[in-house]
Amino acid sequence: MISKERLNHLAFIGLLIGVLALMFFILLPYFNVFVLAGTLAIIFYPLYRKMTEAVRKEWLAALITVALVIAIFLLPLIFFGFQILKEAGQLYADITGNSNNAGLVTRVSDSLQRSFSAINPGVSFDFNQMIKQTLTWMLGQIGNIFSEITQVTLGFLLSMLALYYLLKDGDKLIKTLICISPLKDADDQKILNTLKTAVQSVVLGSLVIAIIQGVLAGIGFYIFGVPNGAFWSAVAAIAALIPFVGTSLILAPAVAYLAIVGNFSGAFGLLLWSATAVGLIDNILTPKLIGRGVKVHPMLILFSVLGGMSFFGPIGFLAGPIVLSLAFALMEIHQHTV
Repeated sequence: MISKERLNHLAFIGLLIGVLALMFFILLPYFNVFVLAGTLAIIFYPLYRKMTEAVRKEWLAALITVALVIAIFLLPLIFFGFQILKEAGQLYADITGNSNNAGLVTRVSDSLQRSFSAINPGVSFDFNQMIKQTLTWMLGQIGNIFSEITQVTLGFLLSMLALYYLLKDGDKLIKTLICISPLKDADDQKILNTLKTAVQSVVLGSLVIAIIQGVLAGIGFYIFGVPNGAFWSAVAAIAALIPFVGTSLILAPAVAYLAIVGNFSGAFGLLLWSATAVGLIDNILTPKLIGRGVKVHPMLILFSVLGGMSFFGPIGFLAGPIVLSLAFALMEIHQHTV
């Protein structure tokens, strides 16, 4: 027969599990907010500490740090997001034949068909349809990110509020989590430190470099006359996560397009720009940003980004790699404790 003390303990455990489950579902709609705020808190915490030393007030240092984050991220994101939507609409009109530039896809596909027929006269491919299907798929993937601009913007503002308190009270929160955790304090601290290092490695070492390469590719598109430069720069940023090929997956066709339409000087200029400004940035920044952080294979990062965007929505661009980082952190902890 179960003793009264045992029964009370089981009842308490059941109540605790029920309350925690209820809290989980209450906070679940704001998962994106916590992911973005937590990631930014880890990245900008060193800046916050320097601000604290300068102004001597934690609340003011946190406020200044959040203001800088908004200036760095929110304003460019709004401008760039609307520009991508605009150019994606133009590209969709080109694909469906509802604009004056509808011959763009046909011109490129006809040139590819002629070249292929010269090599293999007995085999033919409908390059026009293949290009349209590829571009339509790309538009769909980019459109998923910017389909809910209002919700994304509101989530970002809530993330800034959460970021303020994570910076200001983050140390107290970590101490509280360690105290209530059922694990040993040393294990909790090791998990937090490993996760912090992993997030910095993946986010700074891969995502930031991919974004920088995408921006540089976009600059090259605008300089040398590739249409819809903002849209293709966003695609190039995602392609930068693909091992070995990276941004060349977008830059090489862009160079080929300029050559096909007769802009040989632009093609040569973009090729040179791709090899220098875009290509060398990875070799220069990666060692500085990653340092001795957790090493994650680029292919896993790519799939975590794509899978994260599919599962979590736009914030999956960060959530996917963070979950991947957490998995590697826990496996590393397990490896050292076994």
